[in-house]
Amino acid sequence: MSAAHDYSRYADLADAPAPDADVTTLTGRLDAKLTELASAGCRVQWIEVSEPEMIALFVEGGDEAIQLDPDPAVDKAWYGDFEVRPTIKSCIWIYVEGEVEAQISAHIVS
Repeated sequence: MSAAHDYSRYADLADAPAPDADVTTLTGRLDAKLTELASAGCRVQWIEVSEPEMIALFVEGGDEAIQLDPDPAVDKAWYGDFEVRPTIKSCIWIYVEGEVEAQISAHIVS
């Protein structure tokens, strides 16, 4: 999970810091993971989003959450600067370069 917090060092969870409110939403977790990957030097190649997660992104972010390409000849969608592809897999899959040499690797956000 992209928004995991390490609570193991807290004997009582009441003493643990509260997670950022932003990561309680799917949009917040996706944005946090994209930031984490960019900070690690990874280059996002594309994002695959299943229908339930796409609906959640629209509910949280409004109609502007995922944009169709402005060129009608291009059948693509975009989450910010990142290409979005539909998938039947559950969750959001982020495919990146730069984590494993000469390979594409994936990260999952749920």
